[in-house]
Amino acid sequence: MLKERLVPYVKFSYLFLVMAAFFGLLYALQLLGFGIDLIRPDLTRSLHISLMLYGFIPLMMSLLPFALFDKDGVINEKAIASLERFLWLWTIFLVFMIFSILAGATRGLPFYDFAYELNFLLAMAGIFYITAIFKSIAHYEKKPLWVQVSLVAVIVSPIALLVLMHPKYGQVEKMLMGPHGDNTLGMSFALVVIYYLAVKLASPNPAFKTRWHLLWIVPLAGYIGSVLYRSFIGSLSYDAEWFLQYLTLFYIPLFVVWWKDAKLSIKKHLTLFISMAAFLFADAEGNILFIPHLRALFHRNDLVVGHAHVAVGIGLLFLALSIIEPFVKISIKRALYLTMTLCMMALVLSISGFAQAGFLPMHIETMWALRALFGLFFIVGLLYRLPVHFLRRMRSVDWYNMAGFLSDGISGFVLVLFGGWLYSFIAQDYAPGYQQVVFGFVMGVGCMHLLGLLFFRYAHAMAQATVIVRTLTAAGFFALYKVGVLGWIALVIALVDFFFVLVYLFKVKDQARLCRVEAV
Repeated sequence: MLKERLVPYVKFSYLFLVMAAFFGLLYALQLLGFGIDLIRPDLTRSLHISLMLYGFIPLMMSLLPFALFDKDGVINEKAIASLERFLWLWTIFLVFMIFSILAGATRGLPFYDFAYELNFLLAMAGIFYITAIFKSIAHYEKKPLWVQVSLVAVIVSPIALLVLMHPKYGQVEKMLMGPHGDNTLGMSFALVVIYYLAVKLASPNPAFKTRWHLLWIVPLAGYIGSVLYRSFIGSLSYDAEWFLQYLTLFYIPLFVVWWKDAKLSIKKHLTLFISMAAFLFADAEGNILFIPHLRALFHRNDLVVGHAHVAVGIGLLFLALSIIEPFVKISIKRALYLTMTLCMMALVLSISGFAQAGFLPMHIETMWALRALFGLFFIVGLLYRLPVHFLRRMRSVDWYNMAGFLSDGISGFVLVLFGGWLYSFIAQDYAPGYQQVVFGFVMGVGCMHLLGLLFFRYAHAMAQATVIVRTLTAAGFFALYKVGVLGWIALVIALVDFFFVLVYLFKVKDQARLCRVEAV
């Protein structure tokens, strides 16, 4: 039951991963001097990072407890309904985030560069997430340890989010400068909890239990102490942050013990192995970079790939992929290919960073070009065989929804980003704020088609909804064209929307009626 309900959400959220990779590629091209005027490079970078940190990866990681509930046989309809509301609210947050960043409403932060108020949307989503957790665990006769851990984590998370992200009182702004080793310790501990659940999900050993609890208790105590010190006393010294950073080394033997006790194998659990290996590599690298002389060497420029890049770009991405494997099969070849492209991007960026710092005699632009090339290869790996997947068992309504998504969803996305340049190319007036809202509406119609394509049982309902919207849009733009408010583009839009209406009425609508008859 859970798999059937969640697969469409998994596929839809995959779109945000593709968008994150697209903005990363665009930023790489902007560094080379291409398309610099289409969208500000700082906004492109912000969209890339924000979508990586708040898009596909956290959405998929949020499914982890429910995959475990499903494995234990306690998942139920009410819990899934609350989980779906959580997923929708998080998706709405992502839409708000994308448009606000495109409009320039950023905070100038390296990892959380969107308006603080949007965190309340995440907190609201968290309420439904907590509700889904409670509705699931109510069916346990005795709550296991991992359930108790998950419960504490999800209750604390919405409150911690609003406090730590606060512009004035939170920890984020306080860590813009300096090594912020305690921040790394806190983020690492949050991931350790998730890794524990991921190992439990993948484990074929029903008797799997954790050992050596002191290895996570000590880092947790250190992080709590650092937050209290920053909040009520003052800033931490470099040596104090260095000490806190080194507490993350406790996780290395902890992960090794978990892997062995869970009886996991590289062949059967490749994505999880890649993720854990990247996390431990980033752990060791981050501690090495805390040595003052090495830190000065590596941070003399802004391009040497640090432990955070590896942890997020490889560790978190493959952790998310390992979580959704019970729902969507991921081939070993695709996993290895994506790993290779990400590692090559990290390598060429690090080399370019050393060249920028003056330690290697080479053209930095060459490394930047290779980064863009490997970024393109990564996107190809994400999209490989997706068209073949969608073309299987296609009905006329599915073809209709696919055409609508390609015409409105993709074109609307392109117009939101590059509308000014495209309008100047065809010598038409362009009003950035107003017309970007219109293009966003066009993209919304395309997303309705995409939902109809992904949610099989709602295909006709979504198609019918777009017919209503397209009829109103066609009539409105035709009227604006006739009275001379808008030019020939308005007539083109009206004709395209009217064409889609006719196609549905004469080619697709009868199939919807037949489906209802068969259902009866």
